[in-house]
Amino acid sequence: MGEYLKERASFIIVVVVIIGGFVFLMGHNKGTATSAVTHPANVPSPTAAMTSPMSRGSKDAKVSLIQYSDFLCPSCSYFTTQVMPTIQQKYIDTGKVKFEFRPIAFIAEGSTLADEGAYCAIDQGKFWSYHDAVYAYVWNTAFSKGVDPKTTTILTSPILDTLASTIGLDSNLFSDCLSSGKYATHVSDATNTANTQGVTSTPYILVNGKQLTGNPSIQTVEALIESQL
Repeated sequence: MGEYLKERASFIIVVVVIIGGFVFLMGHNKGTATSAVTHPANVPSPTAAMTSPMSRGSKDAKVSLIQYSDFLCPSCSYFTTQVMPTIQQKYIDTGKVKFEFRPIAFIAEGSTLADEGAYCAIDQGKFWSYHDAVYAYVWNTAFSKGVDPKTTTILTSPILDTLASTIGLDSNLFSDCLSSGKYATHVSDATNTANTQGVTSTPYILVNGKQLTGNPSIQTVEALIESQL
């Protein structure tokens, strides 16, 4: 009887150890899987471009083009005003490319203000009008003339308020939204996230996950798009 109880106790201990180890492994694997689910900048979600109010193009487009951009980045200004109109006409409007703009703030205080203004414009359903107006302003008044945004103040709250008014936004609502800092945390979080994903300069362009940095020409962008069609 004594030997039986000893064997029984040993058996129970073994079972408990096995079950405990199994439970630990299950819990560990679940935690690992959750923390590993990320979308690094060079592997964007294929549906990301159609889930943002800052997107254009057909959800069925074969090519995804994502632009991380700072409103006070001279190269971003050049890319947006000189390259993207052709991409828009040839590829986005024709359903070949879906495009998403992702604003981040690297350069100056005005970068953060402009980004916050973008989200305030979304509140009124006019993001793209705002996007186009801000980039046209910084290109025409500053960057086409070689002005350095790190030494010269280019975008301020009054300037953004004026631009918002010219594109038909409710100026009072926009001004209140901007001055409240409603989207300040959103902008800093988006910038930090982009940074951790490897976006350390702008413009940072992804075409179906293939990276273009610096100041890509229209020929370079078109060649990469064509290679993906």
